Amino acid sequence: MMKIKPNKVLFIKLGEGGKYEKDCIEKSQTLRLGYQETEHSLCQSKSWNLIRDYFIEEMNCLSQVATSHTNQIQQFYEEDENTLWITFYLNKFWWCFSKPEITQLSDKSKVRPVIGNWSDKDINGNTLLASNISGKLLKTQGFRGTICKVPEQKYAIAKINCEQMKEVLEVEQALNNLKQKLTLLIQNLQWKDFETLVDLIFRQAGWQRIGDMGKTQKTLDLELLSPVTGERGIVQIKSQSDLPQFLSYQNTFITMTDYDKFFYVVHSAKSNLEKYENETDTKLYLVDKIAELTISAGLVEWVIKKTS
Repeated sequence: MMKIKPNKVLFIKLGEGGKYEKDCIEKSQTLRLGYQETEHSLCQSKSWNLIRDYFIEEMNCLSQVATSHTNQIQQFYEEDENTLWITFYLNKFWWCFSKPEITQLSDKSKVRPVIGNWSDKDINGNTLLASNISGKLLKTQGFRGTICKVPEQKYAIAKINCEQMKEVLEVEQALNNLKQKLTLLIQNLQWKDFETLVDLIFRQAGWQRIGDMGKTQKTLDLELLSPVTGERGIVQIKSQSDLPQFLSYQNTFITMTDYDKFFYVVHSAKSNLEKYENETDTKLYLVDKIAELTISAGLVEWVIKKTS
């Protein structure tokens, strides 16, 4: 899909409380405006001053409020096909372009057709989940009117076009550099310190250790319990390991039906294990994954102190 290049980005609330969302996005592929009290013929003739006067005289609106209502209606009627319209529905970010062909429905609400369909995907087909959208853009949902300009216009376009902001790219590069350097430090940890680091990572993730570390059974170094889900897990920690040894443990894990999760953590893996594409139910964590988890768990400083 080609990158989009809109002239403007507008947010639209599809009905009070989102009452038009399902129909507009899933069925009719339209934008829909309420304002039933506003005469369609006046909007078509662009009699915006008369409409503003109506809000002041008939609806008892303050001048500023009347202007705001009028501007929103005018945008709905006059924005061209190069305006990007966005909204939020079912915890996703939706967008479209629309033709300025306005029709009044039987309930006197107004609609204009979407060009193609509403989309909740970026140009590479990835779903635009609200959980992955900047809070600065999400707060647009709190707009009390119907249509407004989007302050985070560049961000919204970049998100759809799969373009990373310069600052984001710089942070990602810094994190990659940190992970690479941290991997080297972790490889220099004493064995007991590595075991302790693994233990701390799982504790930070919410697991509780059962029994003394390294003193349980031959097939496990950590026995874990998730107090939230009640799941039980075991962790086998190896200073060195190769593919045949991992597969042997995997076969053993299959017989241990009292456990829900299995983790195989290796400090120094042989090349055949490093290249192995793990498709088993056992989580295989090599040192690069441990470095990533160390960052997520906020244990970078701990590693630095242990290796300095």
